[in-house]
Amino acid sequence: MQLAQVLDVIERLLVAAEHPEIDKVERYGTATEPWGPDAARSRTTLISGLKATFTSTSTAFLNGRILPGVVEVTVPAEMPPPTLRAPRFVTFVAQLLDVARPAAFTSWQLVTPATAGPPDRPGTLPYGIAITCADGTKMLLLSQATGAMVGAEPAEEPFPDYVIPDGVAAAAA
Repeated sequence: MQLAQVLDVIERLLVAAEHPEIDKVERYGTATEPWGPDAARSRTTLISGLKATFTSTSTAFLNGRILPGVVEVTVPAEMPPPTLRAPRFVTFVAQLLDVARPAAFTSWQLVTPATAGPPDRPGTLPYGIAITCADGTKMLLLSQATGAMVGAEPAEEPFPDYVIPDGVAAAAA
């Protein structure tokens, strides 16, 4: 699979999820392959991914990357708070994949660069997802985020009653 096809699957799931916290999901970039890992390649290839804009005005990005040295992390027991937007977003994507089980992917695992995250516990929060596609292709998507542009991120879970709708599984087809 190519990067655009992987992003297509994730985009369909995010749209079908109808999460009240997400105002908009859009694509960006024109790269056909993941970005990185060296400076020469990164200067000549635009990064491609998905951007989600949230009701708080914060944004989260999920883009195709080549980054050696990522480590697997377990799914957080609780959804990371909105103040940790990047880990929160990639955790939500993993939850959507767990529900939808798209035929295009055989497996996925939350990952992180070993030094990413809080200084007191680096490498413990997810900042990416490693996907193995049905054709054997492996794809790494990393998450980055911006904080709220107006006001602040909510301190508490803003939509505690949200449940992933049944339509997410149908969107995976």
